[in-house]
Amino acid sequence: MYAKKFTGSDPQTVRTAAEIVALQRMKNRNDSDTDFSDDDEETSGGCPKMTPQEEQRMFEREQQIAFSGRCTIGDPESCHQLRTDINHRCGPRPSTSSNATWNILNRDVQRRNGPVMTSASRAHLLNTHLPNKKRRVDQLRTKNFCAQYIQNGRKMVVSSQGERENSFLSTKSGKIEISLPILSMQRTPCGPLQLVDLDTAVNQQGDLISYCTWKDAVYIGRMEQEDNQNITWFPIDWHGEHAVQNQCAVFCVRFSDDSEQIVCGTSEYSIHVFDVEQRRRIRTIVNAHEDDVNSVCFADYGSNLIYSAGDDGLVKVWDKRAWSDGDVIPVGVFAGHRDGVTYVDSRQDERYLLSNSKDQTIKVWDLRKFSCQGGVEATRACVQSQHWDYRWQPAPPGLCQPVQGDTSVMTLRGHSVLHTLVRAKFSPENTGRRFIYTGCARGEIVVYDIVTGTVSRRLKGHQAVVRECDWHPQENEIVSTSWDGVTTVWTWDERAEGVIAPYDHPNIHQFGDEDSCDELYQPIKKPQRKLRKPISARNAKCPTTSSEPDDFQI
Repeated sequence: MYAKKFTGSDPQTVRTAAEIVALQRMKNRNDSDTDFSDDDEETSGGCPKMTPQEEQRMFEREQQIAFSGRCTIGDPESCHQLRTDINHRCGPRPSTSSNATWNILNRDVQRRNGPVMTSASRAHLLNTHLPNKKRRVDQLRTKNFCAQYIQNGRKMVVSSQGERENSFLSTKSGKIEISLPILSMQRTPCGPLQLVDLDTAVNQQGDLISYCTWKDAVYIGRMEQEDNQNITWFPIDWHGEHAVQNQCAVFCVRFSDDSEQIVCGTSEYSIHVFDVEQRRRIRTIVNAHEDDVNSVCFADYGSNLIYSAGDDGLVKVWDKRAWSDGDVIPVGVFAGHRDGVTYVDSRQDERYLLSNSKDQTIKVWDLRKFSCQGGVEATRACVQSQHWDYRWQPAPPGLCQPVQGDTSVMTLRGHSVLHTLVRAKFSPENTGRRFIYTGCARGEIVVYDIVTGTVSRRLKGHQAVVRECDWHPQENEIVSTSWDGVTTVWTWDERAEGVIAPYDHPNIHQFGDEDSCDELYQPIKKPQRKLRKPISARNAKCPTTSSEPDDFQI
């Protein structure tokens, strides 16, 4: 069942599964309601109450697209160069020679002479053992929003919507435990709405953490505290050279690679850059987009380029080296989405980036091929023609049609972007950056293979939307956070191999043991030991043991 054009407040015009069950909720909501401040009646996962049949109809179209393996190549030349780079990073395939003995001897000689496992060989090995086993490591009573590995994967940070629910998780010898709960955020006199954590960022060194709220404020704290004390938060001076007149929401925040600057995007269509040491604003790009700025990130390790994406459906590239001239304009624009962009991520190779959108697609872009003005105008027209709300309604038909002037390298479909700003990322360097993985409104992680253009993994294990997931920088391990309050770590297990699609089995949604995602696996049960009866009871049933019975006759 698809969404019809919303023409008024009359309940008779509403014809979607999500709106049928949440009609009263939609009547009562006002313009200030967002997916971050919902206080209406809802399920524990934060999504509107729906029956299994209504949920099936809501995601029916996305399921059909997902399992048809839809990948559209927009630029064959750039796509070929991207896949060639991935094959170079992942190394050649293993030899299929029948002379197995010679291969073993050759490996033994190489092992004696020096290291055998190159980075390309290691990437190829890891790519054949993608995560498929889930382990629940934490559960909160509020929605989880952000997850990030830090300190080269030794630790992770998971943040939630609740004021006292942020937690710091540490990995030690494969065991994950809470080492430092962040029990209190910065208090402000403006009410609880401003305390809602919209985004959290940690620098690569893992010693600085920053978060932004619904109020026009960004806070920063130092992770390493003496005597294991809680983090002390310091507000960044928001009212600098360009004072913000109206209260706005800060939707995203990111550290530069050298941890000297922070960049963030706001609901006032602007981008702000802050100095970390001085804790003050040093640059503001007013009207950077024509709608909310949902995502920003630094493009490379030099931190000279900044990517931004917003609800206007455009992805823009900014060069800080050109700001000294006083003319702050983007050096390039990518156009091709039919709806707002929820997240942007860099491949860290100074060439490719991706964007996740409410049009239910992920697009890969080549930094050398920007869109023309005609493509920008076509994207604006498509976005302005949308009359649905991704927070409450399923995606309408027609989002798969290409936009004139689309310069993307490839377009991937198969996940659902609903309810919140779902995030997608490139896999880390240890995989050759071969995969693109994303959260999904269906409560799963979707892993796309750039080389084949297919879905390599579907990790189903949450009961609500997965907003963000993060891939371990050294191991094949993914952490996922969901609106059901559960933090899950995914690793590879040979028992679960083959269970990658949540719709292949009728009982696939029923999970048993929490340490395995293999729903068809039955744990081995120890047989019950039979209790032996006492000697008196056994003797009572035995016949008389005398050599000559009393009734013996010749």
